[in-house]
Parts: sequence; C-alpha cells; structure tokens
Amino acid sequence: MHCLECSAELERLDHHHLQHCCGLTLQEYAIRHHMPLDLLLSTEQINGIESTNDYVTLSDKPSSRAQTLLSALRLSQSIQQQGEFSVIEHGVRRLEQLLCYLQCLRQYGFQFRQEYSYDDNSHRVIAKNRLKTPSDSLLDTMPAALDHVLFSAVLLAEVGEFHAGYVFLRLPKNVAADDYIEGLRNNFQIRCIALDAVLGPNKGLNHGASQEKAGAVKQLYRTESLEDAHRLLKLVEPELTLIPCASERFYADVPVAMISKELVFDSAHFISDHPGKCENLHGGRYNLQVKIEGRIDPLDGFVIDYGYLKSVVKHRVIDQLDHQTLNYVNCDLAWRSSTELLNVFIWEQLIDYLPGLLEVQTYETTQSYCVYRGPKLEDMQAVEANFPLKYFSNQDLGRSSLRKLLDDNPTKKLQLVND
Repeated sequence: MHCLECSAELERLDHHHLQHCCGLTLQEYAIRHHMPLDLLLSTEQINGIESTNDYVTLSDKPSSRAQTLLSALRLSQSIQQQGEFSVIEHGVRRLEQLLCYLQCLRQYGFQFRQEYSYDDNSHRVIAKNRLKTPSDSLLDTMPAALDHVLFSAVLLAEVGEFHAGYVFLRLPKNVAADDYIEGLRNNFQIRCIALDAVLGPNKGLNHGASQEKAGAVKQLYRTESLEDAHRLLKLVEPELTLIPCASERFYADVPVAMISKELVFDSAHFISDHPGKCENLHGGRYNLQVKIEGRIDPLDGFVIDYGYLKSVVKHRVIDQLDHQTLNYVNCDLAWRSSTELLNVFIWEQLIDYLPGLLEVQTYETTQSYCVYRGPKLEDMQAVEANFPLKYFSNQDLGRSSLRKLLDDNPTKKLQLVND
C-alpha cells in the first residue's frame, strides 16, 4: 500500500505508521484523502474485542482536577457503560477534545481507542473514537473541592451550544442538574431558564450526542439574557479556551448562514367584522416556513439541527394550531386570525427557543402568503408587547373613561327620577 502522506510503500497502513508519519488516525487519513475505511482496513482490524486485562489498574488517588472533570462528564451523561467498560465517545471532529480529557483521565486508567465495525444499516465500515477504562477503575466520590470554572467549561464543551449570543445547555432532569443551575444563579449571578419543549432522548440542540443514555430525559436550559451568556462565557473562558475544538464553538469567527424548515398544518378560522365571505368559518392547509440565521458550528457544520428546529416548531406551534379553529386558540387571534397576526403569534411562540429566528413565512393559499420578521429576543425582553397587536389581551382594555357610556341609558335614568 502506498502512503499518500509520506509516499512510503507499506504492507498495511496502520496507526503506528501514521503516528510517526503525520500524526493522523486512520479515520482522519481516510477523510483527508476522501477514501472509504473499507479500503484501508484488514479483516482483523474490524469488529475487534477488547479485554479489561489490556488496561492498567492505578493505585494513586486521582487529582482534584481529574475528579472535577469526571464529575462534569457524569452530569452531562457523557460517560456510558458498554459491557465491562466505561466509555466517552465523540466524533472525529472532536478528537482533540477527547485527547485533552485524556491528559487528566489517564489517572483513572482511560486509554484512547479508535474502533472499527461494519454497520449493517449504512453498509460500510465506521470508526468510533473513544476513551475507555474498566468500569471498576472509576471512583464514585465527588471531589473534595469542586473547581466550578473547570466544571462549567466541561459542561459547555459537552452539552452546550451558542446561538445568537445565547448559551444553551441540555442536561438530565435530576437534582444534580437543578443544583448546578441554581449554583450559577447564587454564586455567579448567571440566570438560566428552563424551556418546556418536549425533548426526548437524542433530540434537541445536541444532535451529535450519540453517547446519550437510552431513555434519558433531558431538560433544555438557556441563559436568560445576553448579559447572562456573557457572564457564563467570561467565567469559563480560562478553562474552555484550553479545550480544543469545544472552544471554537463559542469563540471562533465562523461563517454565517440561513436555514429554513417547512411544516404544514390544517386549521379553520373566520375573520370578524369582515365585509366578505371570509367572515364565515372556513378552513385550509397552511404552509409554514421558519428561517434561522446563525453561525455555522465548526464542530458539526450546522447552524442548528433540523431535528431540533422541527421539534420546537411542532411543540410550540403545530400542536397548538393543527386541526383547530384559530380564533379559539389565542385571544389575539380571536378577533382577526389573519395570516399577518398569525405570523406574529408564531414568532412569539418560537423566539425563546430560536433566538436566531430570522423570518416566518406562512402561505394561506398558494397565491396568498405573509412574510414576517419580528423583534430579536433581547428587544422583546426589553420592552412591553406591541400594543396594537395585543389589543384584546391588554389588561387596560375596559378601563377607559368612555366605558361608562356602555351603561348610560337615558330611559332608565328618567324612570329612576320619576319613581
């Protein structure tokens, strides 16, 4: 075999040669030279089985830094059980991140493995990048002194994302996660809000989190304001900048792109006080296009995951509107369920979850549609809702001095005088 890096003639290309030749793994070599792994690997390199006897048992107690790192990986559920092994797995783009962890986690007996298996679904050989150690090598104790900066940096590296200036964290729904979020508020004045979208296993922003535990229930958090996001990134900066790959997600200058997701729903409505036939109840199919603008994540190549986008729009919009009468969904649509006001309503349902929301476009028919670009999340947080579009939900409605005329009945007053 001819090595395309150093031009050496080899009987078989393997990690040993590549480490001395160019420092690449076999998977990286295959990607750089756009080749299938199937052509590079021999039969004995695929579907191998490892024994715990190949790992060294350590007697010394791991350092406080290693314990903090391990605790953060546990809270993010990045450590999974596979047979007799505890495993941390990431894609090839995050290989340097794994190796950064390995510097500390060697104290627990972790070793790096790039393992190859034939996948029946994709009909090709795939590679998995893993840190592995026998499960009995891990300690169950928390570190005596938790390094909050390192702990938060690892959480962001594992389950954090950055969208339109806001930081998102996807954590398990448990007491430890609640305590962490509360600790950010109490100790660092960093406020995070829980978003109520239903996000089951392997759903949501962290689309690459294939290592998540099956059946685990997750809670999505977002920094409450841009200032909270700034404080959090400032807090973790000394440690997060030391974690290769992960720091790029939050600090790198990357290209910006726009993506769009199209969904449909069927609804009925009527237009009050309308001189035409639309005053009558009628129905149809609405075609909704949601457009997001943002940074292309350097670790996955996405602005935002289409699965997360679909999940949010379905939960926040489609489930409310599909096969419903729009006038009875919300008081701001009860008077005029026009496509224009419908788009405003949709924007308000989505912006908390999609701060990079650029445009909402809704087709009522193939010839009639409305395009709406609403206020940014930080602008909506800073001012009251736009009054003209919130007329019937405004609490001041009915308090005008003119309302006394509603009960101003001259005939009734005259009758009282005569009595």
